Amino acid sequence: MSLLAGLRERRHLGEVVVERDDARERVAILEEVTEAMLGCVRALVLDLDEIGAADVRAGLAETVDRLRGHVAPAALAEQATRCQHDTLTFAERERDYLGRRDAELRRIIGVLTDGLGAVGASSAAYHQRLLAKGSRLEAASRLDDLVKVRAAIATEVQALRADVAERQVEEQRATAALRSEVETLRASVAQARTEARTDPLTGAANRAAFDDELARRCQLAAAGGDGFTLIMVDVDHFKRFNDDHGHAVGDRVLTGLVAFLRARVRRDDLIARWGGEEFAVVLPGASVRVALKKVRAILRELAGTDWTIDGGRTIRFTVSAGVAAWKAGQDPAAITARADRALYKAKHAGRNRAERG
Repeated sequence: MSLLAGLRERRHLGEVVVERDDARERVAILEEVTEAMLGCVRALVLDLDEIGAADVRAGLAETVDRLRGHVAPAALAEQATRCQHDTLTFAERERDYLGRRDAELRRIIGVLTDGLGAVGASSAAYHQRLLAKGSRLEAASRLDDLVKVRAAIATEVQALRADVAERQVEEQRATAALRSEVETLRASVAQARTEARTDPLTGAANRAAFDDELARRCQLAAAGGDGFTLIMVDVDHFKRFNDDHGHAVGDRVLTGLVAFLRARVRRDDLIARWGGEEFAVVLPGASVRVALKKVRAILRELAGTDWTIDGGRTIRFTVSAGVAAWKAGQDPAAITARADRALYKAKHAGRNRAERG
């Protein structure tokens, strides 16, 4: 071999050595990079044992060990292929799992929202029971745990709805009972108020109701409102009915007179028992002329009316009346005195007549 050829061979061998050393360095670097990346992949595998996370991590660790152990390239390639397949398969399962878990969480939130909305303004205890169920979410990581939590919350919500419905029914019953009681009390009060202002025998207004109405009418008239006419009526020879027929017949005369008058005056006209057998009639807006004409017609009709008493017997009775219209400046006492004087004028003039005061 010539010197030149030897030099060329040595140079070639030196380049091979350098290339070999470079290759070894590159292989070492690739091993480190591969090991690091496998470590990253292993770290990214979530702790989800129910979908095989432990197996994937074990496969990655085994690949790292084989890489460090310098196993045969064919075996290492087979291990790497298997590890890649298992990792990609796990990634698909992981995405599906996380999607289903997110959907389950949304369903749980929907159940909680629906449950809280269902109980509405009910007691805080109901809300606390639902929130206690929801607090289990913090400790739940597995999908089957979430399913169980949702089932428990849904059951609780259903129970709470039943409780709320039952309470609403009870409250409605209580409200209806209370309303009925209030209406009964209101009716009782109204009846008591009516009875307090009504003469118990004849059903006419009593003296207190008459005094109030007369005072009100005087005030209205003085303030520029409609005037009115007051009629005082007294049963003629009333004591004779009690003496001859008894007090029951006397009472029948009084009740009959009130019924007779009520059928012949207006709805707004007031009939009141002044005392004993004397009655007062207030005619709002009526002039003395109109009132006197009406009273005289009533007296004529009453005088010809037969009243049936015990045993089929009939009686007749008459009344005398005094009529007075309100005059400016008059108070209740003044107009009452005028009508009363007119009444006694009718009595002294022969009874069964009406006089103007």
